[in-house]
Amino acid sequence: MRLLQSFVLLLTVAFGIAHASEKPIATPQTVTVGAYINDIQNLELKSHSYTVDLYLWFRWAAKDLDPAGSMEFVNPFELWGHSKTLEFPKPVKLQSGEQYQIVRNLGRFSTKLALYDYPFDKQTLIVEIEDASLGHHELNYKIGEEAVTLSPDLLIPGFRIGKPAIRVVQHQYPTKFGDTNLAESYTSSRVRIELPIERPLLTYSVKLLLPILCVIFTAGLMFFFGPAFVDSRVGIGITALLTIVALQITLNEDLPEVDYLVLMDKVYLASYFFVIASLSTVVKTTRMWELGNHEAAAAFNRRSLIVLASLYTLCTAGIIAMGWN
Repeated sequence: MRLLQSFVLLLTVAFGIAHASEKPIATPQTVTVGAYINDIQNLELKSHSYTVDLYLWFRWAAKDLDPAGSMEFVNPFELWGHSKTLEFPKPVKLQSGEQYQIVRNLGRFSTKLALYDYPFDKQTLIVEIEDASLGHHELNYKIGEEAVTLSPDLLIPGFRIGKPAIRVVQHQYPTKFGDTNLAESYTSSRVRIELPIERPLLTYSVKLLLPILCVIFTAGLMFFFGPAFVDSRVGIGITALLTIVALQITLNEDLPEVDYLVLMDKVYLASYFFVIASLSTVVKTTRMWELGNHEAAAAFNRRSLIVLASLYTLCTAGIIAMGWN
């Protein structure tokens, strides 16, 4: 009987050990995160890039986790140029029992900037991070109580800075990265830091619109010469046309190659139309003058000025109004 009891006891112990050795179902570890943006430098439209100096802080409970060391940036520009340092040699234990670490990073980031409404466009500078090895089933980020703050000295020349935001998104990659153990495509928990910026409307209106409006005003002076002064009128029109071309080339030197027309391109197109239509009027009135229709030529010249000036004003105002909205 004792032998049977011992045998049953051994089976019970063995069964318990077997069950104890089974791994429990893993639950995602929560990592609290926040950011402090210290400075933003070298914003370049041509390369869609900007340099960000920021601090990222992490707080977590699991002792075998190191989110500060395993985090990576999703949208770096020239990754080799990033300088990443840890504030503490190893994570600090807080009174709450959580682990705590701060990462400072200085480097360039990239976001494809939409320039449809340039120079009245509103942009959002973005910094995105995720864990380099753990998916959302293993690690989930959570926004901390001090989500994202800006340095009081932060200044981006030529732009007004809006209210920053930070949020967590689940990003699903359309691939398993060759991992046959995955039942579905890879999904990660991603932190997205956003900083909205915009240009001062009045300042950029004066800087970019005033020169082209001065050229158009000068081009309109050709209507105030009589049809008999054809050389002077043509000279004004050709000079205005070449000036507009030069202004547009200068503008495009600061912009990236895009497959659409920005707002200023549309303004230039309207300006081309005004000058070319004005030169066509000069040709028409000159022909009428040579045929002896002096009064008709003068009347046509006045009507053309009113019509073309009105069309240009309405068209340009509509383009600018759509850009402001």
